[in-house]
Parts: sequence; structure tokens; C-alpha cells
Amino acid sequence: MDAVVTAVAASSTSRFRFPADDDDSTNDHSAVDFSSVSSEFDADTQLHSMTAKGITHLCSELLELKRESEEDFQKIIVTSYSAFIGIFEGTKNLESDLLQLKYQVAKQRGLIKDLTNGVFLKFLAEERIESNLEDSLPDYISLCSIIDAHTTEISEILDDLLSEHKLDEAISFLEKEAEFFKDRQMMENPLTDELMCYNSKISEKTSMIADQLTLVAKNPRISAPELQKALVGLRRIGESDLATQLLLKYYHSRIAAVTHGLFFSKSYTREVYLREVSKFLFSMISQAVKSFTLLHGENSPYESELHRWVMEQSAIFSVCFNNYVISMVEPSTGLSTAVEAVQSTMAYCSLLEAQGIELQSYFIENLRPCIKEVFQIHIQHFKKVIGIFASSETWVLGKYLVSGILSPDSFSTSSGQLSEYCLLANSGRKFITLNQAILEEVFPLIQLHMEGLILRGLLDLFAEYTGILESALMSQSEIEEVDSRINIAESVEQQVSLLSNLSKLAQIFSNMIRRAFSDTHHLQFEVDNYELFVNENCGRLRSQFCKQLILKSCPLESGHRCSLPPECYTDLEPSASYKELYFALRNLKDHADGALIEMNWLKDLFIELMEMMFDTILDKEEILKITEEHFPNECCGKFIQLTLDIHFLLEIAKWGGYLSDTIMNAYLDSESRMKSVFLSAGMDLERHMIYVGWATKNAIETLQRLHELDKTEMLSSELIDNTEEETSTSAESWGSIDSTKSEEVPRPLAHALEVAGCIKTGDIVIVPLEGDASVEEQNGFHDSNIVVQAKRTCVEVEGNQSDP
Repeated sequence: MDAVVTAVAASSTSRFRFPADDDDSTNDHSAVDFSSVSSEFDADTQLHSMTAKGITHLCSELLELKRESEEDFQKIIVTSYSAFIGIFEGTKNLESDLLQLKYQVAKQRGLIKDLTNGVFLKFLAEERIESNLEDSLPDYISLCSIIDAHTTEISEILDDLLSEHKLDEAISFLEKEAEFFKDRQMMENPLTDELMCYNSKISEKTSMIADQLTLVAKNPRISAPELQKALVGLRRIGESDLATQLLLKYYHSRIAAVTHGLFFSKSYTREVYLREVSKFLFSMISQAVKSFTLLHGENSPYESELHRWVMEQSAIFSVCFNNYVISMVEPSTGLSTAVEAVQSTMAYCSLLEAQGIELQSYFIENLRPCIKEVFQIHIQHFKKVIGIFASSETWVLGKYLVSGILSPDSFSTSSGQLSEYCLLANSGRKFITLNQAILEEVFPLIQLHMEGLILRGLLDLFAEYTGILESALMSQSEIEEVDSRINIAESVEQQVSLLSNLSKLAQIFSNMIRRAFSDTHHLQFEVDNYELFVNENCGRLRSQFCKQLILKSCPLESGHRCSLPPECYTDLEPSASYKELYFALRNLKDHADGALIEMNWLKDLFIELMEMMFDTILDKEEILKITEEHFPNECCGKFIQLTLDIHFLLEIAKWGGYLSDTIMNAYLDSESRMKSVFLSAGMDLERHMIYVGWATKNAIETLQRLHELDKTEMLSSELIDNTEEETSTSAESWGSIDSTKSEEVPRPLAHALEVAGCIKTGDIVIVPLEGDASVEEQNGFHDSNIVVQAKRTCVEVEGNQSDP
């Protein structure tokens, strides 16, 4: 401060030196010379001006001095504050050092006392062994007084530590005291009252420490590290059970609180809620397992409690999961949401396997009923969808690119199982697309061992669609029993298209299923059964179609009746219903060519049809009934008609390439039965052979006539088409438009029957010769002994003319 005052004085002295002082002699000399009043006035004015300037200059110097003083003062304050802070911190450290020193002194005092007690006890024991003195030690050095003093000192130390919340130091102190009590317990047996008092005091302090640690652990805002520290303290004082309970209770409360908060949180959608809950749940379980391991070690006797707690949390989550998924089932997104929730749950719980906890099998078992219920709800919804898009079906096949219907993972054209294009009805295409979408949506469930559930669901959908097709195949007499929303396949062409659609659909569907479950070898048996079920459904519908066509083609019950005397039979030709069958098969082949139906598949269908036809007509009981009842009339018309029909069907099978080994075996079996009838009637087998030869010849001729009629029909159709085309062209050239409806071209089958009406076959009269003759002559079937009067005239069918 003295230096500051000196500097201020020096600056003030220098600041008040004016330039006029240097010329004092000159000014004095000039002042003498001024004698008038005016010169004195000027001197006063000049003096006043110099004084003002000095005062102003002094003020500025004072302000500058003030500013410099403030800056110096601030520097002094800053320097003093930092020194004050340093002193304050040193004081705190000194206080901590003093407390630590105090604790060390107390500790050392205890050690010294322990050492003194130990030496004293050792000395006392030696004295007892050596001299067996009866004199007791003074009270101030007796063992009881030492234990009492030690107990009092221990109590004071623990009280100080507890009051200062130094629980770790208190626990460490108790651990050392436990060793002291153990040593005393071994030396004193039974325990003295002083040791019992000491033990009681230690237990009391231990209980107080446990209560404080429990309060810390139960604090709802406690962090995980603080909780772990408190639980370790409980374990150190022997409260492992309590520590385990507090640990599991802490994580349970956190799981419940966060789950409840997520449920009412508006920031999470219904789809995200389950994923976030499962993520948090398994994260908490993982943290609980880590904390448990840090608390008890790897191999702990409390692992069963941890496992039971984990299973309880998993059970609670399973119940919440099932209830929540069932409550949010929607036809549009419910299934995908449930699958995603299951997938995320399995993904998160698999992370616990690294910690030795396996929960996937548990969740698969407990979530399966929920997923099954959700899946079944959607399967019922999909059944309604199938019924909706099948209600508008017209049973017309369309050509679709396989790659446009199926994903690349669902088919492979290079394997030869599927061609590049396929013929399907509109409902069949939609059915395949629907099932592929379902399979892709629930594919994650296959990895979760729920593939059996998926297979059964897809099987139900296929059965539903097959049932719709079966209803569409019903005959007119059964239409009343069919759902009105199903379009009946009325024509044979529509029915064949329906069967072709089902056959191709079954092929694509089976291939798609096999590729989807190719990695699940344990399900190979179920997949094989599933494919067998598909084929059985296809076979059932094919059989239904064949039976209905057979019922239409078989003659009435009176068709094989003998209504004329055996000497005269007219119109010995195959039954008209079998002729219609020929035209029906011909029309179906034409339809298959136009609709691009596979001819091999159609041929197999016709073979199955002909086999069922022969099974029906060659029924054993029917043949025996006809032969045994009517054969005594020698040349019964019913027997002859049956023989002719059989051979006509054989010729149709040969003509179309439908003759199979099954048909030939059935035919040979029927021939064998007929021969046995001949033998039982006492007739020669050559007569039967004559019947067979005549029936074969007649069948071939009839088939040839039908071929001619077929050609005539084709020519007539072409002529009509050309005539209509020319008429249309002529009408357009003259600009005239005919508003009348043109007549429809008759169906080939109906037209063929109309042409057949113009042909009359002559009467066949069988005249046996008199005298001895061969068997052939007796039966009247030898060419030279048969008089055939055949008159074939073409009768024009006009108006209401009756049939000939």
C-alpha cells in the first residue's frame, strides 16, 4: 500500500507541473511592466483559466487512480479466494484424516487389547496347568472384566459407524469380531454369561445393520449398483435369504411397473407393444441373473429360487401375451401381428441361453394354444373368402404363368415337376395365391416347431375348396341340396374343366408344401399323409364325375328286356345311351384341344371312366340274373343286347386308346362266367363264340356309321358357318342389318342323333334249317343260313313326324 501511495503522489506532483513555470523570470519581468487597470484585468483572467485547467486535469487523474485501485482490489480478492478455497479443502481433508486416524487409533487399541487378552489367556492357561493355583486374578485383569470392556467398546464403535452410515466398515468390523467370538467359543465351553452378553450385543448390532441395508434395498429409486452393494452387505452378515428375496422383488417390481406403463403408453402401437414388453422382460431377467451370480457365485444353493422366479415371470408374461393377442385378433392384421410377437419373443428369450436359461420350449408349449386359436380364427375367415371367390366361378380354364402365381421359392420349373404355364380356373388361381400368402405369413412358425399346426390349417382350406368343387359337380337331382352361392358345372365340358383345375391345383399345392417343409425331416410322414389326402380328394371327385356320366350313359332297366318273340328281333344295335357316350367322349376331346387341357390327363380320365363303365355293366350278379333267367328262351333279346353293348364299349375303348388291362381282365372274367352259364344249360360253347363274333362285327359296323355321321356333322357345321359368313358379308355390303336372332347351331351330339333318325336298319330274321346241322346252323348265325333283309332308306324328318 505504501508503494501505491508513493506512486500516486509522484504522479500527482508530475501532473501539477504546468509549462508556464519554466518562464517565471520572463513573466515577472512582464508583470512589472503592466501598470494600467486593463493589464491587471487580463492577468486575473489568465490566472482563472489556468486554475480551471488544473482542476480538470486533477479530476481525470483521480478517476484514473480510482480505476486502477479497483483493478488492483479485484486481483487481490481473486488471489485471496483461491487461497481460501485451498485452505478450505485442506481443512476437509484434514477432517477426513482426523476421522480415519481416530478409527485407526480405535482399531489399534482393539488389536492391542486383543493381543493383551490373548497373551493373558495363554499365560493364565499355563499358570493353571503348572501350579493349579486357587487364587484368582484381580478383578481389573480378570477375563470377565476384559470381555465386558471389549463388549462395551465394540458397541460404541458400531454405534458410531451406524450413526455415520458407514455400513461397510461396520460389516468389516463385525466379520473380525466373529472370528474373536469363534475363538472364545472354542476356549469356553459352556459359554459364560459375559460371552453370551457379547454375542447378544453383536447380534443386536447385526440386526440393526440388516435393517438399514433392507431400507436401502427397498428404496424405489435405488439404482442397480447401490442395490447390489446393499445385497452384498446382507450376504456378508449372513442374510443370504433376505438378499435373494430383495433382489428378485426388485426386478419383479421393475418389470410390473414398466409393463403397466407400456400398456397405457400412447407412443406404442398394438403391434409394437408386445415386442417392447418381451424385450424389456428378458432384459430384466438377464440383469437379474447377472446380479444373482455376482451375489452368490456360479454354483449357489439358491439357484432353484432363481429358476422358480424366472418361470413365474415367464408364466405371467404368457398369460398377458395370450390375452392381449386374442383381444386384438383382426382378419386383416391379427395373424401377422401374432406371428411377429411370437417371433420376437423367441428371439429375445434365446439370448438367455448364454446364461444357462432355456425358455424356448416353455414358450412354445404355452403360446401354442393362443397361436392355434388365432390361426383357426383366420382359417375360418379364409374359408369364407374361398367361398366368396368361388361363387363367381364359371369353370372356364385360363392359362397362367406359374412364375406370376408362385414365388421363386415355391416352385421350380427346372425340376420337371411344374411346367412354365398352367391351366387353372379363376378360383383355383386365387386359391393358390391365398395359400401362398398364408404360408409366407406363418413361415416363422415352422422354425418354432409349429409346422404341424400350419399343415392342418392348409389341409382344412384344401378340404373346403374341394367340398365346393364336389358340390359344383352334383347332378340336377341334387341341386336343391347345394348352397345357392355355388355355380353348378352343368355341362360335361365344365365338369372336365373343373377336374383339370383340381388336378393341376393339387400338383402345384403339393409341390409348394413339400418345398416349404423340405427341412423338417421329422414331418415327412405327415407331409406324405397330406399329399395322400390331396390325391384321395382328387380321386373322389373323378369317381363322382365318372359315376354321373355312367348314370347318364347306362340304358334304362327295360333296355335289356326281351319284349319280342325269339324268332324276330329288330333294331339289334348298341344301346342309344352308349352311342351318346361315344359322342360325349368325342366332344370332350374337342373341348380339351380347344381349352389346351393335357391329353394324357384326359386319357387317364377316360380310362378310369371306361373301367368304371365295365365294372357297372359286367356286374356279376346282373350277368347271372340275365343269363339264368332269360337264356332258356334260346335267343333272348336281353342277352344278345347285353353282349352287343359290351363289345360296342370294347370297340370305343380301342378307338380312343382307353383299353387297359383292367378292362380286359373284367371282360375275360365276364366271358368266363357266360361260358359257365352255357355249360350249365347243356349247350355247346361254339354257339357262344358265334354270339361274340356277331356282336363284335355289329359293334364295329355301328362305330363306323357313327364315324360317318361325325364327318357329316362336321361338313354340315362348316357349310352352315360358310353360309352364315356369306350372308353376313352380303348384308354388310348392302348396309342392311338384320335385327332378328340367328338360330343356334345344334350340338354335335344332338345333330348326330337327328341324322341317326334318318337311318332305319332292316329286320334281321333268323331261320334255322331243317335236318341235321351244325351248332352254328342250329343257332342260325352262320352266314349262309342267315337271311338278312335290310332295307335302308333315308327318311326326311319333317314337322311332327314320329320316329320310325
